[in-house]
Amino acid sequence: MEHRFPSISPFLELIEQERRSPNKIILRDHTSGVTVTAGQLLYSVSLLRNKLDKALLHNGYYESEHNGEKFIFLIAPPGVQYLVSMLTIFSLAAGMSAQSIVVRPEEVKAHFKVARPIGLLYAPAFAQKAEAIKKLCAESDSGIDPNLPYVEIETSFPGSFESHTYVLEEPFETDLLRLGTLFFTSGTSGAQKGVVHSYEALLASARERIETWKLTENDVLLNQKPGNWMGGIFGIIPSLMAGSCLETCIDVFNPKWFWERISKGDVSIFDIAPTGYDRLAQYFDEHIAVLPHAQKEKYIRGMIATRCAGVTGSLIQPRIQERWTKLRRGKPLLNFLGSTEVTLICNMKWENPDYPDMCSVGPAVPGVEVKLVEGEMRLKAPTMFSHYISDDPAQTRKAFDEEGFFKTGDCAEKVGDCYVIHGRANIDVLHFWGFTVHTGEVENALSSLPYIANAVAFPIEDEKCQERTAAVLEIKPGFQARQPDLQRIRADLKEKTGLFLFKYPTVIYWLREGEDIPETSNGKISKKEARKKFFGDRWQHNENLEILDLKGMEYWRMGGLS
Repeated sequence: MEHRFPSISPFLELIEQERRSPNKIILRDHTSGVTVTAGQLLYSVSLLRNKLDKALLHNGYYESEHNGEKFIFLIAPPGVQYLVSMLTIFSLAAGMSAQSIVVRPEEVKAHFKVARPIGLLYAPAFAQKAEAIKKLCAESDSGIDPNLPYVEIETSFPGSFESHTYVLEEPFETDLLRLGTLFFTSGTSGAQKGVVHSYEALLASARERIETWKLTENDVLLNQKPGNWMGGIFGIIPSLMAGSCLETCIDVFNPKWFWERISKGDVSIFDIAPTGYDRLAQYFDEHIAVLPHAQKEKYIRGMIATRCAGVTGSLIQPRIQERWTKLRRGKPLLNFLGSTEVTLICNMKWENPDYPDMCSVGPAVPGVEVKLVEGEMRLKAPTMFSHYISDDPAQTRKAFDEEGFFKTGDCAEKVGDCYVIHGRANIDVLHFWGFTVHTGEVENALSSLPYIANAVAFPIEDEKCQERTAAVLEIKPGFQARQPDLQRIRADLKEKTGLFLFKYPTVIYWLREGEDIPETSNGKISKKEARKKFFGDRWQHNENLEILDLKGMEYWRMGGLS
């Protein structure tokens, strides 16, 4: 049986891989326990494409004039069903819009209205959710095509491939390569937007990753991210093109599972958020550090063997970098800076990393042009998104300056050839009595105090001084009985850190037992949600907060240390 595929990556590489090493595992789905070769993946893509193709044909899609872009929505967890669906969509020259597996039907309906998709693929486990979406969109006033095909994902792996051959079709025309993915931003730092990448941009990003990471078919990439964000496919396409083994594990990933997996010593690359490293360190201290030396060394050697232990999602604090560099015996964690709009922007290189600031994000990756305008990072890159999908037709135009640079909203400074990120302008930078405060610097200073386990700082509005520095603090175990007050914290910041007085927090909230700081599904702290949860609009009347009275403070002394 002959299976035909478009003459583009990663189909080119997958067919070559199937011919050269037919038994090589290229995907290990830890959630389902399934392993897949290149041939098995291609076979499943071919079957699902036929099924989806028939559904589109039955709907009359090929006979109709479909104005606009062709998006196919996807609801599936990262793993074999996700990869088969992703490649199926690409093979039909359509754009993939992967949705969160916990997305509400109302959200999908809203996304449907904006993107006007031609179909929805869903994993069998989400049949009920798909039915709820279908029912909601069938309402007379929904404005959505009532005949939109909903197709359940099927994967099938034959026992023998002797009768199966894989061949390439004619190359896609250039205009068909203009559509790759549609991802909706997380909304953690602004209004949610639909971000469109061309297929050419996806491939440019993948080739950059292969070169920077020196990916080969001997490598193993551990991916524990959801598939509805750009970061979720960040390593998928490069892995398929390089013939590496991609391991997906979002449903089983936890500190215990991670340490057991890393102890095998064959993981080449992974990346998680800073909060994830804190949890891994806590598990190490409680369960691994107490083991006999030989057993403990197995876990440490596994971490050292990892070529790229990456940090993504938010800014890394010095204490985290120092802890893990020591654990990895001189090999630091590597910061990766990326965004939905640009994919990877900067990263610390894994070969002999030595930077003036080991909490920087390193230099810009090849092909990315950076300029700083009044502290804001602006970018041009071949991996740049093509446009936003939004009710506001001017939204894409407003995202770029007159020279065509994308306005990221990230505050940064250049140190040597590296970039130090101070956070988002709308949540990580504040103005207190005319002074500019970067919350990352405040968080680092607070976290250096011996009794602080975790610190998150953000601005809250105050008509008297414009904005105040507020902080949510978590006390370390063993210090609960002598929890300090705000005055003690400010005194300790003065004695133990070099933080200027105007940067000290003037409002704090202590986390209580059982409380958590809100996070996204990717382990990234949601500062917008945290500020709303712990402070709110009427924070001045919140009895759970410690609030410093500013009446006795001398404005002109704010710029100093005391």
